[in-house]
Amino acid sequence: MADLSRPPVSDAEREILRVLWDLGPGTVREVQERLLDIGCDWQRSTVITLLQRLEAKGYVDSDKSAHAFVFRAVVSRDDLVHQRMRELADEFCDGRAAPLLLSFAQRQRFSASEIDELRRLVDDLAKKSAAGRRAKGDSSRGEP
Repeated sequence: MADLSRPPVSDAEREILRVLWDLGPGTVREVQERLLDIGCDWQRSTVITLLQRLEAKGYVDSDKSAHAFVFRAVVSRDDLVHQRMRELADEFCDGRAAPLLLSFAQRQRFSASEIDELRRLVDDLAKKSAAGRRAKGDSSRGEP
């Protein structure tokens, strides 16, 4: 679950997280090599600084039991997406997610399978909402 009190991450910090998400935990050297493979030619000191910042912010953790620290992401990609979407909803839509999602959906191209998945999600949300209204005894839809 995302901790919405975490400070936002910079673009550079997000690159470090992508490496940890895609390729798993690693030492500073391994993270630096992985970054080089994707075109980020950062100095070792830069990688260390970014990993330390992410650790201080609560996005990564390090295992200090071995000679070289091993860093791993403790926040999932989905958690960070959720956090960022919450921030955007707060900033642009008075905290309401629906206008943000509708705006995004209207300008996006989706594959048939993605549309099917979206339909399932909307159906699930509708069922949960209806169940919640029934549990509260909401009679706005003619239900007892």
